Order: sequence, then structure tokens, then C-alpha cells
Amino acid sequence: MPRLINDSNCKLIFSYKSCQIQDNTTFKTIGQAKMHGGLYCLHDSVNIHEEKYLMNCNVLNSKGYDIDIWHFRLGHPSKHVVEQVCKIFPYANSNFDKLCDICHLAKQHKLHFQISDLVSLNTFDLIHIDILGPITISFVHGHKYFLTTIDDFSRHSWIFLIKTKGETRNLLHNFIILVKNQFNQNNKTIRTDNGKEFDCNELYEKYGILHQRTCVETFQQNIVAERKH
Repeated sequence: MPRLINDSNCKLIFSYKSCQIQDNTTFKTIGQAKMHGGLYCLHDSVNIHEEKYLMNCNVLNSKGYDIDIWHFRLGHPSKHVVEQVCKIFPYANSNFDKLCDICHLAKQHKLHFQISDLVSLNTFDLIHIDILGPITISFVHGHKYFLTTIDDFSRHSWIFLIKTKGETRNLLHNFIILVKNQFNQNNKTIRTDNGKEFDCNELYEKYGILHQRTCVETFQQNIVAERKH
């Protein structure tokens, strides 16, 4: 707001639920805004004399015609808001082909998650596990959840249908035995989210398995299982 006042050589006069924009040189009213929902909205009804004056006054200088300038002054509004400004003030250029780098950085919720460069050297070195559910329509036998296990090296997947999350511990135990008997290998690391159904510390200690948990609200760390679902 101070930058707009300095660049336009004007001042703002606030009253009850309204605001007038007055030129410092001629002391004429060049704009009016009314309060709606706690915000001052610029009035769109401008008569012919006011429009001619706006075109000639220093508020709309050569730089003011560029819509990018108004985009910066208004606090980087969305494309819809800028289009409304162009409709009210047709002398403003409506070129939306340009991309604003500031908008991309300021309006995104978080930065891009870094790409992992860790690669498993052998099968069953790392197992990604996640549960999907409850599904809207259960199966004939009442199953509502999927327990998915994915080998990081081969990307081979095992999917188990379960009725409740309480069955997770027994299925993990059976899966560890299955890998040992059928493939003659041992699970080394299991990666899951922070679900309580994966708190099987006694089971992990018994077979010497490392349990990796994701950080809170960081599903990207278990993205292999998330993308499978």
C-alpha cells in the first residue's frame, strides 16, 4: 500500500466502511473503495469524466499499463482476479502468458521432496509395507483392508486381504517365515508409516529386522508403497 501511494502520488482517506483515493496535486477523487467482508473493494462504476481523468493523471503512467505491475502491487493475486481488473480497467494489458516465479514459490505448500538415491543391492534388503483402507464396499468375506508388501530390489509385491488392522502382526510374522523357507533369505529392513499396527518391536528384535518409520506428514519416505496403492 505505501508503494502504491508513492508511485501514484495520491493519498487514501478512510471513513466508515469506505475509502477514497485522492490525487495529491489536484485534490480530486480518482477512485473509491467500499468495505466488503473486511476488505476494501475498488468501485467499478466510473463515469466518462473520471475515466478521462484517470487516463491522463499520473496514476496510470506508462508503467501502470502493464498488468505485471498491478499484479505485483495487488499482492500477486490469481489469474481470475487479474482478469477482473482488466475488465474494470480496459487500458490494462491482459497478457497472461508470462509466469510469475514469485507466485510459484510463495503459494506452494512445501518445497519439492528430494529424490532418494539409495538402491537395494539384493532382494529382501528393504521391504515397503503399507495398508490401504477401509474400502467403501467390503469383500464377500468381510475384508476391508489391503496389506501390501513390496520388495525394493525386484519390486515384486504381495497383497494380503485383512478384515481389521489387528491382523497385521500375524501377517508380518507369516511373511518373514515365508521369505526364509521359500527363498532362503532373511528380511533385513522394513519401512512403514507411523501406524500403530506396525508396532511389532518384539517381532523385529526376534528376527533382527530394522524398522524404519517415516517422519510425520512425510508420506514421500514410503512413496513406493503409496504409489502402488
